[in-house]
Amino acid sequence: MQQPGAPKDIEQMVEATAKAMALAAHRCGTPRMVKLYLDDARKVLLGVAKSAKRQTWTIEELLLALDPPKPKLKPWERYADPPRRDGP
Repeated sequence: MQQPGAPKDIEQMVEATAKAMALAAHRCGTPRMVKLYLDDARKVLLGVAKSAKRQTWTIEELLLALDPPKPKLKPWERYADPPRRDGP
């Protein structure tokens, strides 16, 4: 994990996005497949950034919208058995 004051590496973010796109499309995250998606990943990130700027979103709002917090489980739900596969 990067330190807060460390310089940002956009290529690392583009590469992670390209890998996610390759995995979603082909279930394959090899370097050759990731390389095919680098240009598209750059366009996607640029589009998201421009859209967020146009709508005057802050980084915190964008992160909250893309990854909303999970509701906390009640104490009795925490230890519940997983649902059965074969029905009730």
